[in-house]
Amino acid sequence: MSKSVKPTRAQRLVAFEAVVRHYESALLRYAARILNDPDGAQDVVQDSFIRLLHRWKGEMVPDGQMTNWLYRVVHNCAVDHVRKIARRSLLHRRAAAEQDQVADPDRGAGFRVSDRAARAAAALQTLDLRERQLVILKVYEEKSYKEISAITGLSTGNVGYILHHAMRKLARELEGDTPS
Repeated sequence: MSKSVKPTRAQRLVAFEAVVRHYESALLRYAARILNDPDGAQDVVQDSFIRLLHRWKGEMVPDGQMTNWLYRVVHNCAVDHVRKIARRSLLHRRAAAEQDQVADPDRGAGFRVSDRAARAAAALQTLDLRERQLVILKVYEEKSYKEISAITGLSTGNVGYILHHAMRKLARELEGDTPS
């Protein structure tokens, strides 16, 4: 029987950096879609990676278990972020609403969001947080019901039920938003 060798701190940090590179862009997309706030998404993902570094007891290797754990932590951090924002005063909410009306920054001549994509993104924001999370995981992140269940802690049947109703809400929202 061979004795397992515990990695050194330096080896663990190198492995952690590889994990960050592997997951960062997908988790940023996921958090940004939940929050509709790219800056908040960066904070949420950074907090999630800090939790990974301090709390993950297994090997620092991307695998299905780590993927599910990270998506769940990002979701929980995003929910905490939403709650923190909701607790702010009316003045802060008004300022945020005013900022939503500011034109998007110029991203260059080649960048253009289609009207359909903009309407879909707006419709997504009409869903409650749980519905939005599940739609993002299914549609944008292309996760299976089983993976979504592992990430959210919901049963696969509950995932299907919530997704079904969320997609119907989206369809109604988009039908009502059809340009004449």
